[in-house]
This record gives sequence, C-alpha cells and structure tokens, in this order.
Amino acid sequence: MGKKIGWIGLGHMGLPMAKNLYNAGYEIDVWNRTLEKAKESGLPYKKELTELIQEKDIIITMLFGSESVTDLYSKILQTGVNIKGKLFIDMTTIHPKTAKKIAENLIKEGADFLEAPVLGSVIPAQKGILTIVVSGDREKFEKNKDIFEVLGKEIFYMGDYGIASTMKLINNTVLGSFMAVLSEAFAFAKKVGIEPDLALSVLENGAGKSLVLDAKKKKLLDEDYSTHFSVGLIHKDLTYALDLAHENQYPVFLTSITHELFSSAKAHGLEKDDFCAVLEIFKKLSNID
Repeated sequence: MGKKIGWIGLGHMGLPMAKNLYNAGYEIDVWNRTLEKAKESGLPYKKELTELIQEKDIIITMLFGSESVTDLYSKILQTGVNIKGKLFIDMTTIHPKTAKKIAENLIKEGADFLEAPVLGSVIPAQKGILTIVVSGDREKFEKNKDIFEVLGKEIFYMGDYGIASTMKLINNTVLGSFMAVLSEAFAFAKKVGIEPDLALSVLENGAGKSLVLDAKKKKLLDEDYSTHFSVGLIHKDLTYALDLAHENQYPVFLTSITHELFSSAKAHGLEKDDFCAVLEIFKKLSNID
C-alpha cells in the first residue's frame, strides 16, 4: 500500500488494532516500551524507538493517557531524528490540553499530527468496527482516511486540535454513567430477590437497552471482570472530563458521582479489572454476597 507505518503501544486495544493494519496489507513494524510484548505480538517489530522513527513515514501511538503520551513524544523529540514531513497519529484518550501541546511541538519540528481517539473497547477493536473521532489538518485526514477505515466503522472529522479529545471525554462520561446505573439496577434487582438473568433480560428490552448492556450482560451475570476496558481507564477519562468541565464552569452532577464510584473501585483494588467491576461496589454498599 506504500505507507510505512510504525505502531507504538501493544495493550488491550493497541495490539488488535495493529494486527488489523498488518492483516490489511500495510507495511507495519511495532515498538513497545516492554520489548517482550513486541516479541510476543507476532508482528514485525523494532528493538529501538529511534530505528522505528527513522524508518517510518507514519507513526501511530496507542497508550494509556496524557502522562504516557507526553513522555513518549518527549522521547521521540529527543531521539534527534529528523521528523520533518512525518505524520504522527495519537489514538489514545488524552486531555485536550495534551493533544494541543503535542501538536504544537511536532508542527514546530515540521511534522504533522492527527489526534484520533477511539470509541469502543477490545471486541470492536478486534473486529475493526471502532468509532474514531479525528482532529487536525483536514487534508492530512483525508489523505490517510484509509488507515482509519481499517480500524473503524464510523469516522468523524471534528476540526481543530482538542475537539476530538473533548468529544471522546464527553462520550465516556455517558459510558461510565451507563455502566454505573446498570450495575446499580442489577444489584438492586438482586437485593430484592429478582433472578439476575431475568432482571437483565427485562432491562435489555426496557429502559436499559444499550450497547453497554449488550456488551456487558454476560460479564455482569458471570461476574467476569476480565479486562476489555479497565476501571483505571474509565477513572482516568472521568478525571479529565471533570477537569475540562471545571475549566469551562460547566456543572457535571452525574459525572461527579460516577467518578467517585470508580474512585471507590480503584480503592478496592479493582483498577486493572474491567469497568463492569463497579458492580462490586454496589454489592458492598448493599451487603450482597
């Protein structure tokens, strides 16, 4: 396909996304801070970050949050590699301020940058049906839309830097709140003696009908907290959203409560579990075995 892609970040989301590009025929090499992950990925990899940056025209990053993204892009700029004309695409959910700062630093060096966080978790990532919101230069977006079309089903161009990250955070306030209210309702039904499977079947045909319940019904029933999207990640996103809301003097009552529920989940050692593990907090609060 002619595009030489370097992929950085092989977590729950990054690995299946990188594999989709590889399977689509793109010339791709991966790099990960932990070399072992790169070796185990089954994908072509580079041992050194400098080598990846030198050889690739497009570098895509998919990490944890603002801190890890800021640290990585600082390392990239410190490699001494001439990045003029290269395109960097960050698909991590980060604070809008971080996205703007990275864009500024890269453009100053003659590189291009697209901010492209994704909506969806592991299963949509594996299937290549994520929703992707993109900010940055429209021409660069259009020229590289084929990459996004491999990774996602719905792609939205959002305009200037910071807007895509802001929209992603707004989306995740809804995601976190949905997960919390569904967990509360499920625990409520259990507490009053309604059979769990029956309760969720009614909810999925009533007010609870949603993509969240579709994705989490079996996990809630089985209390399966294997990670698709972690408590730590949703807590991070809600923290960014609250910061953004405060900056804009916008009151976020429901998001604030949801944030505290996931803070409690973290405090109970559930940070690395799937975010449906917030059910455990409602079980503890209502003394359900």
